Amino acid sequence: MNTTIMNDTEDPVLLSPSQLVSSSKLSKNLGAYLEKIKKHPVFITREQEVEAVLINIDDYRELLMEEQKIEEFYHAVIAIRRLIEHFKSPEALMDTDDVLKQFGLTREELEGTPDNAVDG
Repeated sequence: MNTTIMNDTEDPVLLSPSQLVSSSKLSKNLGAYLEKIKKHPVFITREQEVEAVLINIDDYRELLMEEQKIEEFYHAVIAIRRLIEHFKSPEALMDTDDVLKQFGLTREELEGTPDNAVDG
């Protein structure tokens, strides 16, 4: 049985045969595999192919937090790109007060926000 999901350059998932379990064996011994995932993920196979991975909740939470960080980084990159494009543009920048007015906000309303990110 191949212990690599794809070739090494496409997919970083490498696993050992001890991490593989068939779906039928998993269903018969779920409690034992719930203990195993405390140490390492368990890869679930069906018809000799890896179909899923079973991980502990802490690892899952960590993955979600990493995904959120990557998403925030992506949005920051997009914002920076837009800002650079805007500075390259011959159009004038809008004043902060004009932007606030356009959205029906005041500086006082923003002072209560966690970031206090209003520049004067």
